[in-house]
Amino acid sequence: MIRRTLTAFSLVTVLLFAIGAQAGMLYAIQGDTLYAANPNDGTWTALSTTWSGTELITSYGGMLYAIQGDNLYRVNPADGTWTSLSTTWQGTNALTAGPDALYAAQGGMVYRINPADGTWAAISGNYVGTQFLAWSGGALMVLQNDTLYRTNPVDGTFTTLPSTYAGTTAVTASATMFYVIQGDTLYEVDPNTGVYRNVGGGYTGTMELAFVDGNVFCIWGDSLWRINPADGSYSSLGATWAGTTAFTGL
Repeated sequence: MIRRTLTAFSLVTVLLFAIGAQAGMLYAIQGDTLYAANPNDGTWTALSTTWSGTELITSYGGMLYAIQGDNLYRVNPADGTWTSLSTTWQGTNALTAGPDALYAAQGGMVYRINPADGTWAAISGNYVGTQFLAWSGGALMVLQNDTLYRTNPVDGTFTTLPSTYAGTTAVTASATMFYVIQGDTLYEVDPNTGVYRNVGGGYTGTMELAFVDGNVFCIWGDSLWRINPADGSYSSLGATWAGTTAFTGL
């Protein structure tokens, strides 16, 4: 992975969400609408609209953060109300949250974002080809050109983890494990060593993953599925989720 610092950066206009988190919930954008879904039974509530085209959403500090077009928004998960934080985010293709910042990949760089006001700074490194970001095991996990890197965002130092991630379509993470769908298979990956475990197959075409309360959730086909990563068992939480473009847990 080549490392160098970028000096200029463009951001996007945002949706900001007011205070009021609801723990242990899933959040999905489908068409123009942001929904909250119960991870136990899949029942859902429409929160707010005007989200058409949004493909990136994450959670931090009890709030949701979404990038839509040129804008970064903070969203109140209780009612979907929002506040715009900063702009020039057009072209961002990955978004995640660490313990004290958001991270976004755009134009071959990864940026550290202050969730309070949307201000940003590039972290050291050249991240051309970054496909996915996630935070796990106390580090920023960067999937770049089909290779997984454990990255320290403070100084840009990194460790190349073993195996290839070609064909990856979705990722998510818990505090201690990184999860990836590659081809039709869900894998659990140790973020410290890269050692992985096959959790189960049959997930071809899955683009959306989230982690809540010890379970991995995916949208496969028209349905929302809950997967127990300990044994690979799964259950359907209902249909009508086709067309979901952004998905996260809180």
